[in-house]
Amino acid sequence: MTPFLIFIFITGLVIGSFLNVVILRTLSNESIVFPGSKCPKCQNPLKWWHNIPVFSYIFLRGKCAFCKEKISIQYPIVELLTGLIFTGFGYLYLNTIFNSNESVPILTLMFIVSVIASSLFIVISGTDFKEMLVSDIHTYSLIGLGIIYSIIIGSFAFYGDFKFGITTWSLLFTPILYTICAIIFAFVFVELIRRFCNFVMKTETFGDGDSYIFAGIAGVVTSMFGAGDFRYLCVMLLIMFFMSVILSVLITFPFYMKKLLQEKNWFLTGLISTFIIYTAGYFTASSLGMLESSVALWICTIILVLLGIILCIEILKGIKNHGQTGTIIPFGPSLCLSGLIALFIMPILLGIV
Repeated sequence: MTPFLIFIFITGLVIGSFLNVVILRTLSNESIVFPGSKCPKCQNPLKWWHNIPVFSYIFLRGKCAFCKEKISIQYPIVELLTGLIFTGFGYLYLNTIFNSNESVPILTLMFIVSVIASSLFIVISGTDFKEMLVSDIHTYSLIGLGIIYSIIIGSFAFYGDFKFGITTWSLLFTPILYTICAIIFAFVFVELIRRFCNFVMKTETFGDGDSYIFAGIAGVVTSMFGAGDFRYLCVMLLIMFFMSVILSVLITFPFYMKKLLQEKNWFLTGLISTFIIYTAGYFTASSLGMLESSVALWICTIILVLLGIILCIEILKGIKNHGQTGTIIPFGPSLCLSGLIALFIMPILLGIV
């Protein structure tokens, strides 16, 4: 299996190089085909040996061969990330494919859909993170990918029974309907949250593209793992969304703290630091049995809650004024990361691999 994984990794590196082109040319509104690769600084066409994934960056020491300007670290990061993700999906599905006879077409299809979806996740995250721009063609492609997969799976199921003289049309249409329902539910859910937050905060809190991103993720994940039980479908999508929120907080926190320090907002910086230190002390004391007294427990808990409420109020004020402070962070990458995690975890949880 090792030669296959090496091949998949190299293929991922090459595709990652192409994804870099897609990201940058989406932002510059250029064709991804013409002209050929060029330096974004001096515009000189690159030679083929300048485009070897990762290795060219190392050999050129991170500088353009012509103008000696620094090459963005984005290039090797995206290439390596794509290679590793592709290899991860390869390892996930290849063991089962090599040891299975009947499931090979389905597992192969799941592998292909997973790498295509992850490629779209990388492109969407790249454009959103760099310039908070989400292209319709990328989100629509993600939505279409889920619908196409559900059509193929429905056709497999229908054909399998048709061979035995059973024409159960619901087998053909059920996966498609569930996928479409998931797409609509996900879009409406995020759009309602976006509009509510915008109304309360009197400013843009979520991007316009976030609803479409989550709709696309829902379409792919549901078509692959969620069709059959609408309650399970809703719970799965809600878990994915709130996981995105947690990831967004974790990703945002270092940038947010850096911005506060740059703005010399010592009050909010101190408040966040106090809350973190107090929370850590609270749970440490609780685990060591130092809060066995009900009075001490209630007093410490009330202080923790009050600190949390004050902190939330101050952060919401900051978000409301982000037009002046510039502390807004795109939510799209967190949504894509939750979708990627789901693509890795769901086949294991469901016993598919």
